[in-house]
Amino acid sequence: MVNPISPNSLPPIGPTQPTSPARPTEGPDSEQGFASQLRQQLEHVSQMQAEADAGIQNLVTGQTDNITEVFTAARKAEVAFSLLIEIRNKLVDAYTELRQLRV
Repeated sequence: MVNPISPNSLPPIGPTQPTSPARPTEGPDSEQGFASQLRQQLEHVSQMQAEADAGIQNLVTGQTDNITEVFTAARKAEVAFSLLIEIRNKLVDAYTELRQLRV
């Protein structure tokens, strides 16, 4: 038999715990947080491209036969680089828009 739905059996709608706004961590590198994150991501993309180049070199020289792994590494590096370029474009657009604001 199906139990009828009653308003008392339903859980309340809304957050169960009060939410507090996120606060940035206070630390020695809190001012350099964005710059350091950007630098880390640039280094990571560079590392991915170097790994893809090394994989291609190993494939061409016959040191590896796993073409799928090489293709996957090259594609990951390509996507990461494309994302990095899009982020750069958005940052340049935001800077240009801020520069054009009248004070």
